[in-house]
Amino acid sequence: MDELLARAGSQAVTFAVKSGVSLASSYAIKTISNFLIQIPSAESQNFLELKIELENRIDIVSSAIDLIKLVAARGNTNLQSTLKITENLKQEINQFDSNIQKLLHAIEDSKLQKSKNEAIHEAERYIKDLLRRIQEITPYINLALTTSGANLSSALPKTISPGLLLKASNFICLNNDKFSGNPKSSHQVGPTFEITLFSIFYNINSKDHINWKEDMKRAFVKIYRVPSEEGDDSFKYNLSIKQSFNDERYHNVEDGEEVPRNISLETQKIEKIFFSVSGKLLKLEEHDSAVLILKVDDKKEDESGRKTESTISWYALGGYEPGVDNSNNSEEEEIEDGIQETQNTDTVDYSKSIGLMEYIIRLTSLQQNDQNNILSINDERLALYLHDENPNSIKKGVLDINEVTKNLKKVSLQGNI
Repeated sequence: MDELLARAGSQAVTFAVKSGVSLASSYAIKTISNFLIQIPSAESQNFLELKIELENRIDIVSSAIDLIKLVAARGNTNLQSTLKITENLKQEINQFDSNIQKLLHAIEDSKLQKSKNEAIHEAERYIKDLLRRIQEITPYINLALTTSGANLSSALPKTISPGLLLKASNFICLNNDKFSGNPKSSHQVGPTFEITLFSIFYNINSKDHINWKEDMKRAFVKIYRVPSEEGDDSFKYNLSIKQSFNDERYHNVEDGEEVPRNISLETQKIEKIFFSVSGKLLKLEEHDSAVLILKVDDKKEDESGRKTESTISWYALGGYEPGVDNSNNSEEEEIEDGIQETQNTDTVDYSKSIGLMEYIIRLTSLQQNDQNNILSINDERLALYLHDENPNSIKKGVLDINEVTKNLKKVSLQGNI
């Protein structure tokens, strides 16, 4: 499916994996800071210098390691061996934090100065050993990046819409402020999007024939920042899709036989997105608005964070196109569907902009993966989440819809009438 969509000329974005090295290292640095409080002032200066050196070296290699992980995830086999080295470094950082914690407890619990001194010297040895390992791995990272052709350019791709990007960023910044004021409640990011939802339903493993069906003629998408299980202000997002029966379709609602469906997706499980300027990507001849396709990996992980099982789902979100003008009874429909929403005003804020929804998903995913405000994320990291990895989508600068349709002759569609 990925290859088919790429050949069709759609813009493809693979989200960078969670920045495991920098996140793990932040715990290690914090542990060292706690360690400094427990040791004599004569020793603390030396540890402070080691802490600063370790923090600086990790900052230098973290962006390069994240880029290697992203490029490897996009299919660059030349980086697989280097990826193993970086994973080993991540494990060493995790183990380092655990060891420092044990030594910290040993200092706190010990009544003998000799035992405390031994723990202090052991901690110093651990820090110096980790610094040595980072120094050893740095040349390999540089060599891998050079030979792979990857770079840390912060230039925005030509396909990026500055206007939509600024709007998405503004919505996210407003949401960040709201959440800071009330981190125990869910807060919607941006407007409610009015869409038509399609999904793959037949022979998904076949490369010869792909079928799509109209799941919801009319639906509403909302993106929420939700409280974390730890109760802190961590970045975590859900995407909600709520079906509307005011869609010019027949629905048997007697005795509750058919009820509107709801889909809830954790945005961190969105592995890849494809964007097309026209619904003809799905052979929807009457559907001329943009389409966003989400590849969702409902992966299961073990305690170490390794993937143990994956369930891939595909969703296509196109702009809702009503057959008749229903603007006169829109207020009644909003109340009936229970989707009335206030966003800075008392009126419902609907959007049909699939492009705006795409940018909000990209940027909220970045905040969640890096656990950092987008205003604090460097340009190189931001560019990774805005980069169009599919050269077929910008061959001529503008997508050729007829060529898209030609490349997808084997795709069929069934409507849910």
